[in-house]
Amino acid sequence: MKHFYLIFLLCFHFLLQSQTNSDQQKIIDSLINIVDTYDDNYEKIRTLTSNAGQFRYSKDSRVLIDKAIHISQTRNNAKLLANSYYSLGNFFYYNSQLDSAEVYLDKSLSYVNDETMPFLRASNLMTKSGVYRKKGNIPLAHATMLNSKRALDKIDTLKLDETQQRKFKGESLVLNNALANYYNQVGEFDKAAHYYDNAYKASLSLQSYVNAGIIISNKGDMILSQGHFQKALEHFEEGKILKEKGNAPRRFIMSSILNIGNAYSKLKRYDNALKNLNEAHKYYEENGMTENLTIAKNYLGNLYMETGKYDLAIENCKNGKVLALTAGNLELIADACDCLYKAFQAIGEYNKALDNYQLLTKTNDSIFNENNIKKQTQQEMQYEFNKTQELNAIELEAKEKQSKLYSYLASSGLLLVLVLGFFSYRNKKQSMKLAKQKSLLEATVDEKNVLLKETHHRVKNSFQIVSSLLYLQSESVEDKEAKIAIKEAENRVRSMVLIHQRLYNKDELIGINTKDYFIDLVRDIIESHQFKTEPIPYQLNVENLVLDIETTTPIGLILNELIVNSLKHAFDEVTSESRITISFYKENENLILKVTDNGKGFEGDIKSSSFGITLMKALSKKLKASLNYNSELNKGTEATLIIKKYKLL
Repeated sequence: MKHFYLIFLLCFHFLLQSQTNSDQQKIIDSLINIVDTYDDNYEKIRTLTSNAGQFRYSKDSRVLIDKAIHISQTRNNAKLLANSYYSLGNFFYYNSQLDSAEVYLDKSLSYVNDETMPFLRASNLMTKSGVYRKKGNIPLAHATMLNSKRALDKIDTLKLDETQQRKFKGESLVLNNALANYYNQVGEFDKAAHYYDNAYKASLSLQSYVNAGIIISNKGDMILSQGHFQKALEHFEEGKILKEKGNAPRRFIMSSILNIGNAYSKLKRYDNALKNLNEAHKYYEENGMTENLTIAKNYLGNLYMETGKYDLAIENCKNGKVLALTAGNLELIADACDCLYKAFQAIGEYNKALDNYQLLTKTNDSIFNENNIKKQTQQEMQYEFNKTQELNAIELEAKEKQSKLYSYLASSGLLLVLVLGFFSYRNKKQSMKLAKQKSLLEATVDEKNVLLKETHHRVKNSFQIVSSLLYLQSESVEDKEAKIAIKEAENRVRSMVLIHQRLYNKDELIGINTKDYFIDLVRDIIESHQFKTEPIPYQLNVENLVLDIETTTPIGLILNELIVNSLKHAFDEVTSESRITISFYKENENLILKVTDNGKGFEGDIKSSSFGITLMKALSKKLKASLNYNSELNKGTEATLIIKKYKLL
């Protein structure tokens, strides 16, 4: 029995352009019947999810994804669940339900095993980057793209077979296209053109004509925004030809027809424009494709306004505005309001024109002002980072190899302090602004919770940008010990990211469940900071307590240092008996944290000059805690933190 396979990402070959909705439903019904005959569960999931992607996640394809999730949940298999939830996240992304997309992509990531699913993490993060971009959070979209690149960089391409090599190249070209979209959106058109051209050439070399058509059309969008209308039209027409050559689905061809119609409108060739835009509008309306339908209505509204047909302009842009507001798409809201403002002004209805102009201004402020501030923040942090590293480079020339480690530790710590200070300053300014709105915020408890949740979200995003910057620096460092030092700084940031991520994703906005937090934190530290060739087993014995953020943050940082110390120093060779045990519980009036390993142990005192030891001492003072070590040669080490100052919720 012949299976249907997903080649990779955006490239779909088996659907015919002339396929009708009835034909599509018949194929879906047939697929479900075929899958029921398979014995291999993974083949079932791959067939269902890959074909959902082939249908470009149309609403009819949801039944395929739901069946995949049902099978995965019944089998309770992490690999099946990771692939099924990733497919559902893509479904919501392509149907403009961005919050739902983010939820299920995160759910998929929670099941991803980087050893057995090397490509899935990169694909997941790439789609998340698209979610953030559509929401207008360009810096976080870029940081997430860098995390996707990091996941790809970890793959050993020499071990890949021919099919996997092709998939790797496909992922890379999609990453280049995403980077080009990012630079296009922030106005760095030269960089955007460079990445578009790289992705386009890679697509042609793989004979991926549909991808090539999509990429050249994206470049056409950029050229159109710069006012080069004829050249943009040529790119759109070339994209349509390439998609047809690759037997792309009808919806792919229709996006080219929509773009061609818009280009004709800009060139004032209105008859050609109207023909193409009406064809696209009809298709999107019949197939329930909300986001593209909104774009088509806005394009038609602008065409009618330019030709003096103001009633038709207002009708189309009003409908587009309603759809955009429902989807929460700020860019499309702004486009519709701009059209309505001009149309109402032209017919003398100035009150309605003013209402739309005010919403247009407010929407543009939400998109562009926030993005410009975030972009400037990134540039300032990058400048401080580079300046610090240049100073360190001069000092490192006169020092030995051991000195390099401490220098990079110092520079990483300094960067962390600078960045945290900067965001503290920004949060202070934001707090002053929020104080003025206190009377409004106290109206309902729900409004206060929404604001607090957003604060945790912003802090989490800020820390993720810091983590990405540290990763970028590690890429340019050749010294192995320096790379490890920067990784330790990145792990410290990650321990704080997890806190704010948990607060953002749950109803309790001020307390952290220690058991859940320790499980996630320890897993992250072990997986991302593993220095041995074989993984070291670990055991968690954590009491289920709820602590405030002021207590959890220093405990998380201290736990990170203790585990990393064990990973680095306790085991020269990992055996089946090697183990790290983490315990956390309340005893009398104190909280007890223990990190125990059965490694080689040590004699004498711990070095007090290292950055990690200094950091733990400072954090222990904040908790009014004592940190003690009990170690014997060849019998392991036990580190005990006795905490006296804490707040239980």
